[in-house]
Amino acid sequence: MHVVIAGAGVGGLCLAQGLRKNGIEATVLERDPTAHARFQGLRLRIDAHGRAALAACLPDNLYELAMATANPLYMSRGIGLDEQLREIFSVEHPGGPVDPARASTVVNRKTLRQILLTGLGDHVHFGTAVIGYETGDRVRVHTADGTTWVADVLVGADGIGSAVRGQLLPEAGLLDTGLRAIYGQMNLDLDNLSWVPPVLFGGSRPVLAPGPKTLACGIFQPQTEIGEAVRRFAPGSAIDPVRSYLKWTLVAPREVFGIDESAFFALTPAQLHALALEHTTDWSPLLRRIMAESLVAEVFPLSIRVTEPGVHWSPSRVTLLGDAIHATAPVGGIGANTALRDAAGLSEHLALALVDGVDPVVAIGRYEAEMRDYGYAAVRNSLHGSEQLFRTGPLVEGGAR
Repeated sequence: MHVVIAGAGVGGLCLAQGLRKNGIEATVLERDPTAHARFQGLRLRIDAHGRAALAACLPDNLYELAMATANPLYMSRGIGLDEQLREIFSVEHPGGPVDPARASTVVNRKTLRQILLTGLGDHVHFGTAVIGYETGDRVRVHTADGTTWVADVLVGADGIGSAVRGQLLPEAGLLDTGLRAIYGQMNLDLDNLSWVPPVLFGGSRPVLAPGPKTLACGIFQPQTEIGEAVRRFAPGSAIDPVRSYLKWTLVAPREVFGIDESAFFALTPAQLHALALEHTTDWSPLLRRIMAESLVAEVFPLSIRVTEPGVHWSPSRVTLLGDAIHATAPVGGIGANTALRDAAGLSEHLALALVDGVDPVVAIGRYEAEMRDYGYAAVRNSLHGSEQLFRTGPLVEGGAR
């Protein structure tokens, strides 16, 4: 069996690793010219589902590397703060030791992606954008450079703007939440660790301010220095060193920023940084200091859109994974964990089909039935979370809840 995967994001690469682990040939086609062609985000919360998926798909040493380069496991404690860092709500987890079956960790997205690329070698083709396909006894996958790839299965893991979804499910729509975000990060060192408020450690912390404006803060502090972890678990792997950092995300309805849509996304990192400071002038001096001392060149904007849940279709040799079918709002790492769960489930179903001599379309149908159930629930949960965290109006109509 040969599987072509459109997209070399976290979900697509995890699937490639899972297929490879099960003896299935996988080819990944990625439109970006290189693995580092564009910034793809910072820290990711990985929950128990995500960790189980990584363990199922990765070789043991790479899974150990992923966990060693992550934050220590922790139990979520929901704390909300106002813009003066006063606690406004707290939801404690049950006391006692950390329960690995329910605990989460935090990874650096770039590091995880580099780990997922390890060992795939020339099975990943950058600068190769999938633009369409034809189905028959097999799938003919067409790329922008004029090449045609022939496979038994095509998986669209090509993100929220998926070309594969556009052909497979042209009726599937996107929902613009109306929220816009500015992301930034401040590197952590001995100096600023001495003044960063302790309440910002231990998980993502939302700061809820009038506007409405929300500042989500989260720490990345790997439990093992990345170079040491690579030497221990995967010597010679191309994993870049990463410093500890604090990530912040300022989220508000687009009208709050008071800038035309096209102008907002045309702003330079320095202009976005200045805009974020402008909208937090009367906030806690410590929050202002975090933002002021952030890496200006790394500030970037985001439009928060999701896929509309509820589309159903009949299985074929073409399927979808991750944001291509259930893009979520950025709440609690739901999107990344759901994509990893997709990868583990699809690789397992295809592996069983290969062993049992079952038509891959049957295996894909089983995967899709499961994926639609938890994937659409993830989208709805992220929208409900956004309603609470970002204080929007209702984002999901009553019939879709």
